[in-house]
Amino acid sequence: MSTADEIKKLNELLRDRVISQEEFDAQKDKLLKKSSPSESDSQWVVTLLLAFLLGVIGAHRFYVGKTGTGILMLLTFGGLGIWLLIDLILIITGQFTNKDGEKIARI
Repeated sequence: MSTADEIKKLNELLRDRVISQEEFDAQKDKLLKKSSPSESDSQWVVTLLLAFLLGVIGAHRFYVGKTGTGILMLLTFGGLGIWLLIDLILIITGQFTNKDGEKIARI
C-alpha cells in the first residue's frame, strides 16, 4: 500500500472520529518519514568490500537484502562482470540502495 493510500485511510478514520487529530498527525508524520529516502543500516565500506572481493557471486547484494538479484548475479557471474562493474560504480558514488530503496550508509 502506498503512503498516499495510507494517509487517505487515516483521513477516513479521522473523519469518522475513530482517531483524534493528534493521532492523525503523529501517524502521518511517521508515514512521511518512512517514505522519505533515508540511509540503510548496511555499511558502505562492508558493501564495497563485498562487491570488490566477492561481487562476482553477488555477495554485496545478499548483504543488502536483494536476494533475488544476488542469486541472478551468482548464476551469471556478476553479469559476466558488467553488472558487477555497474554495482561498484553505484556503491562508490553512493547511489546503491538496499531492498527498501534506502541508500547505503556511508560511515
